[in-house]
Amino acid sequence: MKPPKILCIHGIGGKDATIDKWSHDWRKALKKHLNITEDNYVEFMKFDGFFSGYNANPADYGKFIARAFLDFLGLNKSEKMLGRNWLDDYPDMVVEFMQEPQLRYDLRKELKKHLIEFKPDIIYAHSLGSLMCYDFFLQDENKAGYHETTLVTAGSQLGNKLIQSSFPIVDLPVRNWYNLNNENDIVFACRDILSTYPNFKQIETSFKEGFINHDGFRYLDHPKTVSEVWSLFK
Repeated sequence: MKPPKILCIHGIGGKDATIDKWSHDWRKALKKHLNITEDNYVEFMKFDGFFSGYNANPADYGKFIARAFLDFLGLNKSEKMLGRNWLDDYPDMVVEFMQEPQLRYDLRKELKKHLIEFKPDIIYAHSLGSLMCYDFFLQDENKAGYHETTLVTAGSQLGNKLIQSSFPIVDLPVRNWYNLNNENDIVFACRDILSTYPNFKQIETSFKEGFINHDGFRYLDHPKTVSEVWSLFK
């Protein structure tokens, strides 16, 4: 079997600035699990720059998503986590994504460019990346052409009821959709995605890693991900 090509889309946290560090581990693990020999079969999409022109304010939180973060923001955090950089790179990015139609449009265009040029067999989308992919596949113009594509989401906020008020769970136009869920993930990503569509499967990938248990590498390298998802492509 020909090795699959996989497009990786990271989540919140200002990952573009440190991509040379964390992408090495992602690529190494994916090459191992998918029997890939060429580095260029694993591609990473950068998108943090699209958020630079937006600045979520208290009104934005109040309008849409503040309640979803109450359990997260109410926990004891260090001064470093409460600093402006942390807000820019974590909750602000989700709020801005949900509140700004132009931002979502620009991100859909960027994702489509990668899909057309790279032609991945698999999309691995972590956290905010999962929202971006879901938003993309919800659009009528993207309903065709992806029936051979497998979507793997991890640490996704799509199970949150507040998110579902804008992104209801529907049958995505992809070959298969696997959601990797961690009950310990406190970036309001531990909620089950309650989908009954035949091309959807949720896989419980429980782990504890640091404070938020939201690490994209731990999701993709989890033994259950390896046995129930990556093994299908060997």
